[in-house]
Amino acid sequence: MDNFRSLAPDENFRANLGEGVWLMDNHKWALLAWEQARAAGQRYALLHADYHWDGIDVLGEVPERLTAFEAAGLPELDALTEEDVLVRFDSFIAAAVRRGFVSEVHFYCTEDEGNDEGLYQPICDRYGTVQFIHRDLESFAAVAPTDPVIFDLCLDLFNRSNDEEYGEDLWNDEEVIGFVDVVAHHIRAAKVVTVSLSFGYSGTPDGTRHLAALVVPRVLALRRV
Repeated sequence: MDNFRSLAPDENFRANLGEGVWLMDNHKWALLAWEQARAAGQRYALLHADYHWDGIDVLGEVPERLTAFEAAGLPELDALTEEDVLVRFDSFIAAAVRRGFVSEVHFYCTEDEGNDEGLYQPICDRYGTVQFIHRDLESFAAVAPTDPVIFDLCLDLFNRSNDEEYGEDLWNDEEVIGFVDVVAHHIRAAKVVTVSLSFGYSGTPDGTRHLAALVVPRVLALRRV
């Protein structure tokens, strides 16, 4: 993909860019990308870099739908994600844990607004998932899981102003590139890489497009090495 100026807010936009890299606007579609990439019976270490924790568990509030969700195939998951009830931009991680293929979750999130950090621990206990909160990038970069990696990035990580829609205080280009460089080994090794544009949270629309043009080509280049 090279025409980043054409990107616009679109809740249903998601694109397979090749090299195991998916780009989307609404972060909820990451779950479907992971499901399409994963091998049956294999568990994965999820590395989540984002401004927000995205740790809400909607399924815990509707237990009558849980069994069907756990057993859903790809067409059903696609429909459930589009429905935007059980799988949302802030609940897709817990949904992945409840699907049973996540052995550990590593959070590198910069949000400091008093919200709960990470996942509700009883969910992790039920599905045998271990969660880690990384306070600094060096700790996140040093993760060395034994299971294959899923690398998940939201571009709003690079926006310090998330207190209002389309607010913008972006990291400078050198800082953004520096982040990609520090986690390059995870990006190269991952089974699948998901990148969320998150229009409205990652700056102005032009700011989001700028971040995409800065980050996505570098991610793809790392995958080709």
